[in-house]
Amino acid sequence: MIGSTLELSGDDRTSTGTLSPSVQPDHTRPLKLLAYVHLRNIHGSTGAGRTARQIVEHLAVRNDTELRVLADANDAKRILPLVQKPWTEYSYSLFSADTSRQQARWFFLDRPRAEAYWPDADVVFCTGESYVPATKTKLAMTAHDAGYFESAAHIRDWTYWKTRLKWELLYKKLERRVDMFHTVSAFSAERLAHYFPQIKSRIRWVYNGVTPHFFEPVTSAGRAYMEQSGLLDDTYLLIPGGLHFRKNAELILQAAPLLLKRFPRLTIAVVNHTNPVYAQRSQSLGPRFRLLGFVSDDALKALYSCAGAVWYPSRYEGFGLPIVEAMACGAPVVASNSTCIPEIAGDAALLADPASPAAHVKSISQLLTDERARLQFAHAGIARAQQFTWQKCARELRGHFASLL
Repeated sequence: MIGSTLELSGDDRTSTGTLSPSVQPDHTRPLKLLAYVHLRNIHGSTGAGRTARQIVEHLAVRNDTELRVLADANDAKRILPLVQKPWTEYSYSLFSADTSRQQARWFFLDRPRAEAYWPDADVVFCTGESYVPATKTKLAMTAHDAGYFESAAHIRDWTYWKTRLKWELLYKKLERRVDMFHTVSAFSAERLAHYFPQIKSRIRWVYNGVTPHFFEPVTSAGRAYMEQSGLLDDTYLLIPGGLHFRKNAELILQAAPLLLKRFPRLTIAVVNHTNPVYAQRSQSLGPRFRLLGFVSDDALKALYSCAGAVWYPSRYEGFGLPIVEAMACGAPVVASNSTCIPEIAGDAALLADPASPAAHVKSISQLLTDERARLQFAHAGIARAQQFTWQKCARELRGHFASLL
C-alpha cells in the first residue's frame, strides 16, 4: 500500500550514528530496510535500472527482510500503474519534491534524514549512486562502476566534465557518510578503491543476476515481435547496447561494413537507445544495418535466442548484464577482453581487443561459419549464466547489510 507523503523533518546532527556498546542488534527479527529507488528508471529498464529493480524485488521476498521503498511521489503515481505487481504491493515513504530537487536538499542541507521517513529503519539502501542522510540508520549505496573517472569510457566533452564534477562532489560526500558501498564486480571494486582509497575497506562486491525469464522459452509476444520485425528467417548479428561511445560505436561502425561484405545475407540488428550522431552515421551502411530501438523483455529474449551471435564490444563495463542475458538465452557471444568482461564472461565467450575491428570481425566470422564452435559457446554460455542469480545477489547483500548492525 502506498503511504502518504511525509513532511520534511529530521535530526539536525550530521554524523552517521553508531550503536552504543551496550546496545546489541536483534538478529531474531527481520532487518528493516528502506530502499531509495528512482522509480522512473525501473519501467522499460536496462542496465542500472534493471539492477535496481531486480535487487529490490528479490530482497522484498526474503523472510528476514522488511522492505519499504523511499521514492518520488510523482514518479510513484506515474510508474506504479505501469509496473504493477509486486511494486503496487510494497510499503512506501514518498517525498513531494521532484527527485533532483530532493537530492539537492539531501546533499546540501543533510535533511530530512532517513529516520524522518522510517524511524525504525536499520539500513537505508540507495539502489544507485545517490545520497540519503542518516543519523542512526546505517547507509549503504550501490556504485556500479568508476566509468566517469576512467580515461576510455566517455568522450571528453563539456557534458562529460560537468557530469564528472558532479560525481566528484557526490563521492566526496559519500566517502564521509556511507557505511557500505556495494558494487557489482571485483573489477569495479578495485577501480573504485583506486580512485577513492578512503572507501576501500567499506566496498563489498556482489555480482548481478540474470532475470529468470531469459532462461525460459520464447513467449508468444516474443514470436510475434520476430515475425513483425522480419528477422525470424534472417541470419542476424545482435548488438544489445545501442550505439554509444562507451559501447564502442566507433569500432562497430568500422567493423560492420567488413561483416556485411563478407556475409551478403547477414543483418546486423541494434537494440536499445542510440546516440543520434551514430544513428546518422549508420545510415550509410544500408538496410541490412537496422536500429530497432528499445524493445520489451519478451522481444529481447526472442532476439537473443534467435541470433546467429550476440556482439558486445563495449569499451568499459562494470558488469555487462547483456552478456549473461544473451548467454542465458543460448546465444554465442563475442565481447571485448577488457574491464570486467573477462571476469563475467569467463571462457564462455569469444573475447577480442576493443581497439581492433579486425579481431572482432575474425571472432564473429568464426561463430557464423563454424557450427561446432557456435554450439560449444552457446552451451558454455548457458552454464555460465546459471552462476548469476538475483536470489544469490539478494542473499549476499542481505548478509552485508546485517554486518553493519
